[in-house]
Amino acid sequence: MLMDWKIVVPLLAVAFIVASADVIAGGVMDANMKDQATRDALQFAVAEYNKRTNDLYVWQVTKVVKVQEQVVAGMNYIFTVKMARSLCRKGGVEKDCAVHQDPAVVRTTRLAWSQICLCAILALQLSASYMYSLRMVNF
Repeated sequence: MLMDWKIVVPLLAVAFIVASADVIAGGVMDANMKDQATRDALQFAVAEYNKRTNDLYVWQVTKVVKVQEQVVAGMNYIFTVKMARSLCRKGGVEKDCAVHQDPAVVRTTRLAWSQICLCAILALQLSASYMYSLRMVNF
């Protein structure tokens, strides 16, 4: 009988901890844009997006629709944002660029940024029909 309690008590403790947890480890959850790491990840993802598009103009985030994060070996960030083409050309020196008001140059974009160990993986989804997957190694 004593042996049974040595097994039952730890199992009950684990069950209580799992049941009281708000999120599942490794699960995707909503993130807060007030967090500096989240803002830095979005800034990096947008910069990489602009580097890898063939557009002559810089694209800017006009609205953050949804932000999610996932804890893995590092951190995954998934941003759903509305972006618009600015009036500034790539490689220009302007800091503040106005965006086009034409709805044809606005798109909803999903940017995903992952930082895992020494490898950085960036996936940019331009639309339902275009998917860019890029891999960069940071040393």
